[in-house]
Amino acid sequence: MVKFDDLLERTAGLRWNEPLERLAGARLQRLADPHGSLAGLRQAAGARADVAAEVAAAFTVGETWFHRFGEQLDAAALALRALGRPARVWSAGCSTGEEVYALLGACLRAGVDARALGTDLNPDAVAVAAGGVYTQRALRDAPPDRVARVFAPDGPQVRVKPDVRARARFGVHNLLRPAPEAGFDVISCRNVLIYFTPGAAQQACEHLIGALAPGGLLLLAPSDPRPPVTETLEQVRVGGTVLLRRAPHPLPARVPAPPPVLPASRPVTPPEPSAEPDLAQARQRAFVSPHDPQAQLDLARAFLRAGQPARAAASLRAAEAQLGGRGESWETAHLRAQSAQVQRAVRDAGGDA
Repeated sequence: MVKFDDLLERTAGLRWNEPLERLAGARLQRLADPHGSLAGLRQAAGARADVAAEVAAAFTVGETWFHRFGEQLDAAALALRALGRPARVWSAGCSTGEEVYALLGACLRAGVDARALGTDLNPDAVAVAAGGVYTQRALRDAPPDRVARVFAPDGPQVRVKPDVRARARFGVHNLLRPAPEAGFDVISCRNVLIYFTPGAAQQACEHLIGALAPGGLLLLAPSDPRPPVTETLEQVRVGGTVLLRRAPHPLPARVPAPPPVLPASRPVTPPEPSAEPDLAQARQRAFVSPHDPQAQLDLARAFLRAGQPARAAASLRAAEAQLGGRGESWETAHLRAQSAQVQRAVRDAGGDA
């Protein structure tokens, strides 16, 4: 009989952990009712692709909010304005859709005529995104003027304004499959790949990069694994933000220079690529949101990439202290899983975790 961890990896590329299964319990029980038991659900999922997809969707986090990592959205809109034409954007792994509307809002503020596609593995989340109605919690930390451009009050909730809603469409999509469309000017896939196995993250990145138009931008969260810079993918700075861009034309292949002839007693170690832009952004986010464990974990990763394991350990301890007072939730379970990953990396790097 198929196990849930095998099913998640095979169906959606997701990492399994026990806190996630506990939090998914109610969803799994609803799915199990037609099959008599959880064992019956596992058996059906092993035999039917549609049931397997439902089980995988039950493990998705669905934790997002409007204007998350807003500086990236503003930088992307600034780059799109330079195109001087209508733009196409895709929020891949959009959950309940807040990011789609935030990206459209950023484009409208920049004077960009944009159309957005939002996709997610979970059909229930996609239905919420298409409805465009949210609680005030989804707007936390968002500047009031950004909220006012996109949403109108609807009793105790807010509703996406018709002119913004008309620019968005939504659908169900598995990121392990080829992209539903191509030629996007911006693809945002933030806080998604961190939950994938390494092989699945690489496969999803290949699909995402292939769906970009030449010169198109790929937005990832600081905690997401990053695809390597290659002949087709490069780092660019837009304002104060570093983004990934599909090269307008393939970059010339690098021809390695012949190794220098040096005495055996003087080995030369090539310098590591600079991590300063990434570290500077992570420091700024941690400064602005000192009580956000995600910001502290992102800063710990940035310190590790910069070769500073002791400082990474300090940021990790700050994140763990903030998580200690939290109750169980989807977001907390994933943050704790991230914390365990960072802790292992700090120890491997010689830091005191």
